[in-house]
Amino acid sequence: MFNTSISGIRGSQKYLDTTSNNIANANSYGFKKSRAEFADIYANSVFTSAKTATGMGVTTTTVAQQFTQGSLSGDTGNNLDMAISGNGFFVLANAENYSTTSEVGDRSYTRNGAFELNKDGFIVTAMGDYLQGYDVDKDGNVTNLDIMSTHAIKIPSDTGAPKMSSRAELIANLPAKAESLKPKDQANAMYLFDPKDSSTYTAATSQTIYDSLGGAHTLTYYFQKDHTNPSDETTSTDKRDTPDATVWNVVMYVDGNPVDISNLGGTGSNVNAVEFTVGNAASSIAGKKLYGVQLVFGSTGAVEDNGQFPATLHLVNISNAPYSVDNAINAGHNRGDNEYTLSSAMGGGVDKTQDLVITMDLTQYGSSKFSVTNVSTDGYATGILENVEVDDNGIILAAYTNGRTEPISKVAMATFANPQGLIKIGDTQWKQSINSGEASAAQANVGMAGAIKGANLELSNVELASELVDLLIAQRTYQANAQALQTQNTAMDSILSIR
Repeated sequence: MFNTSISGIRGSQKYLDTTSNNIANANSYGFKKSRAEFADIYANSVFTSAKTATGMGVTTTTVAQQFTQGSLSGDTGNNLDMAISGNGFFVLANAENYSTTSEVGDRSYTRNGAFELNKDGFIVTAMGDYLQGYDVDKDGNVTNLDIMSTHAIKIPSDTGAPKMSSRAELIANLPAKAESLKPKDQANAMYLFDPKDSSTYTAATSQTIYDSLGGAHTLTYYFQKDHTNPSDETTSTDKRDTPDATVWNVVMYVDGNPVDISNLGGTGSNVNAVEFTVGNAASSIAGKKLYGVQLVFGSTGAVEDNGQFPATLHLVNISNAPYSVDNAINAGHNRGDNEYTLSSAMGGGVDKTQDLVITMDLTQYGSSKFSVTNVSTDGYATGILENVEVDDNGIILAAYTNGRTEPISKVAMATFANPQGLIKIGDTQWKQSINSGEASAAQANVGMAGAIKGANLELSNVELASELVDLLIAQRTYQANAQALQTQNTAMDSILSIR
C-alpha cells in the first residue's frame, strides 16, 4: 500500500521536474516545451474481481515534446538570425567531423536560429556547430537535394570579381516628326556630323558598359534622321528608296572615341552598314571616317524587316581587325589599324578579345521627342561585399557594392515523420531516432518545412502562465501523495500498536 503513494510522489516529482525545466527554458530560442504524461497501474488476473480492484498507483509513460510554433521575435537587426515558421529543422554538423569538405559529419537538428560567424567565415551556432546548406546555381536553385550532400556555409571574404560586358540592349523610340538633317540627294550622309555639336544629330543616349578589369565606360549612341522619301517615290529593291521610308544613321562612341561595327549578323539583315566621311572643316572630327549603320523605317513606325529584327550589331575590338560587314555599302573595305577598336576606345590595358553585341529595339512613332524605354548590359564592375541576408526561401544572398546580389547557398532543412520521437541532446538540438524516422531533406517554402524569416528568432513555446498553474498542481499533488503516505504510516502504526 505504501507503493501506491510512492508512485504518486514519483509522478508528482516528474511533473515538477518537467514543469521546472519548461520554466527554466522560457527564454531559450527554439526551445520546445515538454509534457509529462501518466497512466494508472493495475495488476489483474483471471481470479481478480475487476469490480473491487483499486489499482497500484501511477507510472510516467512519457515526457512528450510539444513542437508547437513559437512566436517570432521580430527584427533582431542581425541578418544571420533565422527563424522557421513551419515544421522544419535547421541541419547542423559538428565542427570536429565536418568543416569545408564533403565529409559526412555528425548531423543534428535545431530550431534555434541564433547563428554567427566563426573566425574562418563559416556560419555556426554559439556552440560551434556548422549550419548546413545546399549548393545552388546562379538562380538560387538547389543542385542536389540530399541531407548527406549538404556542406558548411561560408561567407566569402573576397571582392566580387567583375564581368566584362558582352551584351548591351537599347529600347527606344525615334521621333517621327523630327526634321531631316540633310537633303536626300546629298552624297555624304554624315557630312555635318560633330559629336560636340547637338545640331548635327537628332538624338543621343548613353549607357554604361564594363571592361575585363571592371572599369566602367560610357557607350553613346548618336542618331541622325537622314531623310524621308516622298510618297510617290519610285519603288526600289533597296528599302531606303521605297515610298514613305525614313532613313536614320547611327554611330557609336565609347568614352568619347568612335568605334566600328564588325558585322550585322548575316546577309539579309534589316540594317545597312555605311561609311561616313566627315568633310566639314568646322567639325571637331573633320576628315574622320566612321563606320555605322542605317535603319529604314516604314509607314508603320517599325524597321523595315527582312526577318532579322531586332538588329544585332557587333563592335570590333581586336587590334588591326579588318572592317567587315555583310550587306555593306563599302564591301571589302579594310581599315587596317586599331584606332577604332573597342579596347582602344576603352583606353587600352584591357582584354582585347572583348566582344560587345548590341541589340537595338527601335521604333519610330508620331512624336517630336526621343524617348528611351530601357538600357541594359550583362557586365558589372568590381564589388566589395557589403551585406549578407537570408530570404524567405532560405537563400543566403551576398550583396556587393557594384549592385550585384549573388546566392551563396540555400539553408538546408529537414522534416521528420514523428518529431516527438527525436532524441534531445542539449543546446536546443535533437538527433534522429528509430521513433522519429530518418530526416527528410527539405527546402524552405516547399511542402511542410515552412518559411525562413531572416533577422528573426523563434522564441520558446513555453507559456509561463500555464506552467505556473502546472507548478501549483504538481506541488499540491506531491503534498497530497505525501499526506496519503503519512496517513498509511499512521494506520500501520495503529495496527502495530494493537496488543
